[in-house]
Amino acid sequence: MKKIKYEWSNEYIRSLRLQQGLTQNQIAKEIGISTRAYINFEQGRSQFRKTTHERVKYYFKSRLTHESKMEVIIDYLRIRVPLHDLNIVFNEILKINSKAFVSDEVKRYGYVGRYSIDLIQVYQSVPNDNRGILIEMSGQGCRQFEAFLHQQKRSWLDFLKDCYAFNANTTRIDIAINDYKEALPLKRLLHKMERKEYKSKFKTCSYHWGTQKNEITDKLQAAGLSLYFGSMQSEFYMCFYQKNYEIAKKKHLKVQEVPVKNRYELRFCSDKADQAVKQLIDVENPVNICDLVFGYMSEYVTFLRPTKNKPRKKWEIYPAWSLFLGDVSTLKFVTDPKELSFEKTKTWLQNQVMPTLKAFKIIDDTLETEEIEAMMAQANLGERHRKMIQSIINPDCSVTE
Repeated sequence: MKKIKYEWSNEYIRSLRLQQGLTQNQIAKEIGISTRAYINFEQGRSQFRKTTHERVKYYFKSRLTHESKMEVIIDYLRIRVPLHDLNIVFNEILKINSKAFVSDEVKRYGYVGRYSIDLIQVYQSVPNDNRGILIEMSGQGCRQFEAFLHQQKRSWLDFLKDCYAFNANTTRIDIAINDYKEALPLKRLLHKMERKEYKSKFKTCSYHWGTQKNEITDKLQAAGLSLYFGSMQSEFYMCFYQKNYEIAKKKHLKVQEVPVKNRYELRFCSDKADQAVKQLIDVENPVNICDLVFGYMSEYVTFLRPTKNKPRKKWEIYPAWSLFLGDVSTLKFVTDPKELSFEKTKTWLQNQVMPTLKAFKIIDDTLETEEIEAMMAQANLGERHRKMIQSIINPDCSVTE
């Protein structure tokens, strides 16, 4: 029997099937063979005839031409601009009207004041502090800033270039891949980590099983798996985790109801963060953000497939890993603009206040009282609340010309 090339071996095809979220029975029906025959092939107990094998290859190649179910996003950003003129930062870098920001005296990272629009935050230092002004955006802050970028007809790349026109320095950037098809089964990767079936430039690799209390049974239950490559104290490390568990807990959904399955994050700090951004905005040789992500991943970690009677250095790349890295050609960098909504306040209201408010409403309706209306009439709106109302009713006024 003619030997099958490695890239279309039984393990590689199994990886393709799992990545596409297909069952063995579905594929068997599509290529016209019995489910048992397909299972035997996947498990390495038998091989396909040449014509059957060609049908399998054609089937998967046609599916792989479809739109990818993975996307790249910027999920955290911290940039330092060596200026003390807030007007330059508001008007020429962020390009957001300063009146849209709320000021307070929050002191963080050694800065003395803060201006914020929800989770888009600007920190001010004292005049003799050469760090200047710090711009910080959490994951949700990045989504909110994308709404401004959309109105300004700018991209993330344009914004980063505007920052560096003033000699900015990126001190942290997180770039994430959202995986909607579970291209990498994390439990299988954990198994490989435990068996040392990988090679890495990182000195440390670890994992964590999250747990949480079931609100009904009060018992602990699984809350997702996280794999860490590198030390969290280093300038660069990676974290692969089951994002669906995190979202399900936050939004009170079932894990199965969350579309995104895994998230693969690359977290850059200090010099590594600045280096990564400079690669993206390099005038002569700019690097595509998707290429940058997969470049770092393939350079720092490689999962292997053990082969009997072969030394470890001759083990081949684990097919699922090879397939995952090959998806870079169809991967997309996306933006998901979110209007300012004060997410933390909204979540707090929904989970903590609304049940009590609903109870008062029932009491008012039953006793024909107006306690809720009276409390609302007496409530005073602060500056943050007024600007929240303005930013949602008329968001265009926040953007500078």
